[in-house]
Amino acid sequence: MSDTMDRILAIRKIVTVSRWFGLWKWRNEDNGCQIMRKIYPFILHLPLSFTYTALMWMEVIRSEDVTQAGNVLYMALTVLVMLVKIFNIWYGRQEAFAFIDELERHEIYKLLRSEEFVFWKREQKSFQRIFYTYIAGTVAVALTGYLSVLYQESYELPFTYYVPFEWQNPQLYYYAWGYNVLAMSLSCLSNCLLDTMGCYFMFHIALLYRLMNRRLLALREAPEVKAVPELRHLFQLHKRVRSLTKQCETLVSPYVVSQVVLSALIICFSLYRVVQMGKSSTGGLATTLQFVGVMIVQIFLPCYYGNELTVSANQLTNSVFNTNWLEYSVTTRKILNCYMEFLKRPVKLRAGMFFEIGLPIFMKTINNAYSFLALLINLSK
Repeated sequence: MSDTMDRILAIRKIVTVSRWFGLWKWRNEDNGCQIMRKIYPFILHLPLSFTYTALMWMEVIRSEDVTQAGNVLYMALTVLVMLVKIFNIWYGRQEAFAFIDELERHEIYKLLRSEEFVFWKREQKSFQRIFYTYIAGTVAVALTGYLSVLYQESYELPFTYYVPFEWQNPQLYYYAWGYNVLAMSLSCLSNCLLDTMGCYFMFHIALLYRLMNRRLLALREAPEVKAVPELRHLFQLHKRVRSLTKQCETLVSPYVVSQVVLSALIICFSLYRVVQMGKSSTGGLATTLQFVGVMIVQIFLPCYYGNELTVSANQLTNSVFNTNWLEYSVTTRKILNCYMEFLKRPVKLRAGMFFEIGLPIFMKTINNAYSFLALLINLSK
């Protein structure tokens, strides 16, 4: 069966949109006539994402107390994490492009059987649904923020930032509001797209480990003459996937470190804002509560897919043991024994030199957020 399926089906549209958002390399970008595509990301993000982040931090610096600073800090930290993700993908743009290009085109990852096609398509569709839902939830938070302030009696901005002119009047308010909408929309969608790409790197590697597990389990009743060529191909595939795992770790490590380290503070200041706000601003309260929910999902997703990668890789030992190895020759059994010794080295994604990417770090982040919130409430009394 020919491998006619799109192996990166889940992010095909995400890659296309990311190019127009200045986050992904164009395929023919190295041609001389395409220089505009090289400078396009800077033209797009400099006046919006970068300037907007700077204005938010100026507002934080100008704050007179913890409550006023907290109203800005939760979003200022969020867009700061987004900038780290942008710089990370720009810095590793060639490596990220080559990574996805190999997953899409290399013959060694070709699907061989009809059941593999069904399995692959189902998992890709599942990933697609999860992240389309996540992006829709994030957009809903932004829309709630944009529209809720229009029904307030006083002039308020959806997401506070420093405005270098007097904007609390009918003549100039919509200039400040319009820039807020444009900059936050670009920042919000860029953040979502980069989250999707980072999680997809881990998801695809985990899917390859799961595919190897399925192929090993399919050898349960296979005679040695059929199993040996399959095992040889699996050994080659595993060697390549282990190399890709290291590349994946390099690509996602800065993104996950910044997300996890700052997320506890982001959730803390968001909930502190909810506590201080009470019922005084229904629209702002709804926006902040939605934001906290989306932020928790944002931390959970990379931890979940990192954990899935580790679990899928470590299941290979059981899958090898469940082959028909007792019926194989001594030579083949020795080779399988060497392979199982190789599998004793655990596959783990690390975020820098700080921690392993998995569900335990998610729980620790949530606990830290609660601890910071309790401390902040006590300090503000």
